[in-house]
Amino acid sequence: MRKVPKQSRSQHTVQCIIDAAAYILAERGLKGFTTNHIAARAGVNIASLYQYFPDKAAILDALHARHVGKPAQVDADAWKRLLELPLDELLVKLVDGALAEHAENPTLHRALLMRLPRGMRDVETPDRNEMVSALLMTKARDAKRPEMMVFAARHALLGVIDEAVCAHPDWLRDPNFRDELLRLLSRYLEKPRRERRESPGGERPLHKASGPGARNVVKRGRVSTAC
Repeated sequence: MRKVPKQSRSQHTVQCIIDAAAYILAERGLKGFTTNHIAARAGVNIASLYQYFPDKAAILDALHARHVGKPAQVDADAWKRLLELPLDELLVKLVDGALAEHAENPTLHRALLMRLPRGMRDVETPDRNEMVSALLMTKARDAKRPEMMVFAARHALLGVIDEAVCAHPDWLRDPNFRDELLRLLSRYLEKPRRERRESPGGERPLHKASGPGARNVVKRGRVSTAC
């Protein structure tokens, strides 16, 4: 931002510009995301806009800052209820919440994803990531390395949704896509419990199998992890 607003009037102007930018991005996409369109929507002259933002890239940065700055608010009672949910019900909450958040303004999400380097996404949204990880950790205690399992599951959920935002935004409201996400996560997170239940002697290192029976061992492993 070129100039930080200090007075309430100038703060209101900046807020109007950012609100207008979000609207233009959602309605016109990146091609129609111009400073002239944003200024017209905000009801300010172009000189006022440039007083605070040197270009549309700076406005995108401000949109991104506001987007990731929204805290993931969950009160204590709601958090307790989430922790007590069985895995299948918890996954429904997480998947539905993530899909709803991204479906609200997929154009904005796509623009921010394209602008933000992949390696910075976790750094920019720590609250949401920590919340999702903490919830999943309660269901991954049977895993050999639960922190790795939670890392993989969280990135599977958010990574697939991010890719859908960019390539298939219409899928965000498609119940079939929702079902695929739930199937992906439930099968993966249920695996340790099934393996422990079905193999009293512990996990069997399938990757070390060799010899004539190796194919059968792998086949049995596949069957044991299917839903």
